[in-house]
Amino acid sequence: MPVIIDGYNLLYAAGLVGSVDGEGSFEGERRALLDALLAVIDPKELTQTVVVFDSAKAPPGLPRVYNHQQITVRFASGYADADAMIEELIQQHHAPKRLTVVSSDHRVQRAARRRKAKAIDSDSWFRLMRQTRARRRVEEAKQPPLPKRPTAPAIPESEVSEWVEFFGKIDVDALAPQEEPPPKPTASGPAFEPKTPPGKQSPAKSKKAEKPAPNVFSADYLKKIAEEFFGES
Repeated sequence: MPVIIDGYNLLYAAGLVGSVDGEGSFEGERRALLDALLAVIDPKELTQTVVVFDSAKAPPGLPRVYNHQQITVRFASGYADADAMIEELIQQHHAPKRLTVVSSDHRVQRAARRRKAKAIDSDSWFRLMRQTRARRRVEEAKQPPLPKRPTAPAIPESEVSEWVEFFGKIDVDALAPQEEPPPKPTASGPAFEPKTPPGKQSPAKSKKAEKPAPNVFSADYLKKIAEEFFGES
């Protein structure tokens, strides 16, 4: 639910004026009011809450708009007073029927009613918020606590000692797979030859096949045949 609050009007209604002494008390009172609002407003509605203060009492160098823990704080710089700025915010609001305007100023209340917004006196609204907050705390206290996660039962020290003794006797290195040494080569050649797929010859065999076949006739026999055919002696 969006809310527009007349800051200094609520400051007086909540009895926070004079709650902070010393120099810069207006700044302290503003902070006290904003902290009080954080305590009574539903956290889900903080981002929709706007508090407007007169710029006459604003500290020098403070921006016209800033964020106080999700609450939007505005100073009516460039306006006659905070009421004039609130009237403009009401006029420009996109959903005035959902809007609540907190101010005891009749001028501001009339501006709210013209836009069908809800207007409520500052003291009444603050008292209502405190009651709502107190009621919420009571309801939260009545809620049963969340069940605790079960914890694992503690293992007796005697059992732990037994497991340590049992596993301590195991030779971890002996459980690891042993690698077999490669076969030693023999005098006649390697211990094994890789198998050649069917239809293919190994490179060694194919090289042997490429050599020319040896002669089966002796040189004398060939010379004798040449003499018979060609008449050579």
